[in-house]
Formats: sequence, C-alpha cells, structure tokens
Amino acid sequence: MPSSTRTARLSAADRREVIITAAIEQFAIHGFDAASMDEIAAGASVTKPIIYRHFHSKRSLYLELLREVGDRLTSAIATATATVEPPHERLRAGVDAFFQFVQHHRLAYLLIFDGRGQQDVEFQRVIDEIQLTIAELVASRVSGVEDDTYRAFVSFALIGLAQGAARSYLLDIDHHESERFRARLATKRAAQTTELLWSGMRNLST
Repeated sequence: MPSSTRTARLSAADRREVIITAAIEQFAIHGFDAASMDEIAAGASVTKPIIYRHFHSKRSLYLELLREVGDRLTSAIATATATVEPPHERLRAGVDAFFQFVQHHRLAYLLIFDGRGQQDVEFQRVIDEIQLTIAELVASRVSGVEDDTYRAFVSFALIGLAQGAARSYLLDIDHHESERFRARLATKRAAQTTELLWSGMRNLST
C-alpha cells in the first residue's frame, strides 16, 4: 500500500506525529534556515497544506518541535528519578535516562543540544529554558541544595558536563552500526558521567 494512502488514513494526532518525526530529521540535519518544508512534507508523505493545518508556519513548527522534544526528554528524566531514593542512585537514573534518549533519539537530541538555534534569539531562549529545566530537575532531586544561586550554578555545571559526555558518545558510535555496541557504550558513558558529576557535587561547598 502506498505510503501516501497509509498517511491519509491516520488520525489527526497520528498525522501530526508523523510530521513531527519528519521535521525533526530535516531540522536536526540541515538547521532551521536550510531545512525545506517540501522535504518535510515528502518525509511525512503529506502535502504542505496539510502541514500548515497543524502548524501555522515553518517557524511555529520549529518552536513546537523544540518544546515537544524538551518535554519528552524532561519527562523521561523525571520518570526515571521519581521513585529512586538514594541521591547517588537517583543521579544515575537521571543520567541513564539522558543517555538512553541520546542513543534512541539522536536527531531529537541534536535539535536541542547541537547549537544550531543559537543564531536566533527566540530559538535560543527556548533551548536555554529546556536545558535549564532539565539540569534543575536533576540538581534539585540530587543535591538537596536550597540556595537558588548555588543550585543554578550546579544546574549549569551538570548540563555542561552531560552535554560534553553525550557529544563524545555520539562521536564514538559514528562508525559502529551495532545496536549492542551502542547500548553497551551508552550504559558505560552514563556510569562514567554519573561518577564525574557525583564526585564534583560532593566536593563543592556553598
């Protein structure tokens, strides 16, 4: 059955999800300016008018993608850390969830952390808010720090180290197609990142 026929039978919510998936790929690979709405439509097996029924413009689509991906990553980390009690184990759970997201949703991760939105003030503001929300989520659940200024410092340090570790991981798996290798390395990098973060946080003082 042709893909266009399958897409035509999707519900509005499912069709929106197909568009989001195609758009993430185009924007993550090409950036906002170079990404083509024609290519997004082709990737989603829809016409451009259908895309504009769901999203008013290319810009609104991109902003929605940023928020959607940010919500998914934040939710994954929040769920992973919600019922884990010892702070060290909670940190490990959060970092594990982060690396699982990087492994299984590489393009979505790059949409937020690759830096392509930095040339646009509005895009970068949304990206900054997402990154800070994620970092504060982990910092508040792990560090127990009540001082707002210090917690913000810890949050930015967390996101910086995790982002660098994820970049290293993505470079390491570039030439490895084996999902087993990628999963094993993601687990290893999560453990290493956890110990770096934990050691740093335990040796800091307010």
